[in-house]
Amino acid sequence: MSSPRRSFLKSSGILAGVTMLGKPLQALADVSKKINTVDAGKCINIFQTNDMNSQIKSNQDGFGGLEKVLALMANEDVSGLVVDAGNFLDGQQSRERHEKAVGLMNKIGYHAVTIGINELSMGQAGFSELIPQMNFSLVNCNYRFSHSVLSSAIKPYIVIKTKGLKVGVTGVGPRLDIEGVLFENPYTAANRTAEYLKGEVGCDLVICLSQLGFDEDKFSSKELAEVSAHIDFIASGSSNKILQGAMILKNKEKYDVVLSQAGENGMIIGKTRFGFNENKQRIDFHHKYLITGLAHKDQFALAHVVLRNLSAAQKINS
Repeated sequence: MSSPRRSFLKSSGILAGVTMLGKPLQALADVSKKINTVDAGKCINIFQTNDMNSQIKSNQDGFGGLEKVLALMANEDVSGLVVDAGNFLDGQQSRERHEKAVGLMNKIGYHAVTIGINELSMGQAGFSELIPQMNFSLVNCNYRFSHSVLSSAIKPYIVIKTKGLKVGVTGVGPRLDIEGVLFENPYTAANRTAEYLKGEVGCDLVICLSQLGFDEDKFSSKELAEVSAHIDFIASGSSNKILQGAMILKNKEKYDVVLSQAGENGMIIGKTRFGFNENKQRIDFHHKYLITGLAHKDQFALAHVVLRNLSAAQKINS
């Protein structure tokens, strides 16, 4: 595979500029769920978390945790689609901890969440007991479940309508050794699902929630972007790697795919906005990271400093 052209957004990804995106899309058909935004014009805001690990409280520095995520989202001046790229639970924690995490996610208002090894490590039956408490959709297109509750509740995709636009959301996970869970190549499954969402359903934007990890050896979110054809945005998880900004990669048809990976335990939230014109063509893109635990008024001035310090502390190169 040839090396893709990739670019990083300005100001270490905290204060991003506007980037022109590729291929115009068409829109048709019915949808299953609605969201509301207060932006003027046709804009889709996407708030992303990943690898929450049932983290309820902030760390000793006051960052992260679902309680802080809830507080930050309550102070946002726009609403939008809220997604999680998996490992939102920690299979080693208590049932009570899981239930509290799910309750906070319900309050935050998640729309779509994918699953990872953390959720399935408690077994299909154990995870299924939590599903009735979830007010959000679970998506994955490359696992097949023998447990009837999981097979019914975890959808290969959902379609969401906002401002006359349609957003398709799917999810993929890595190979795992869980009894009764069949694994399919995530690239094959994601491409098949995205092609259906674009071609048959007429989605204007396709999002893939990926638990593959940013640049893992076998399967990765980065390579998924490069071999895809119909995915517009990848919300990545399953890695503590902190990117300094959203990455723009070229898919196999040489169109742009945006990849963002937020911070584990809710320390960093990705906020991505796609703009559309009156013909439903994508015309701009904006991305920044928000730090949970920073006051709303401090996000502009201090978020890039906190992000840099977190990167240094974890000894991660962007």
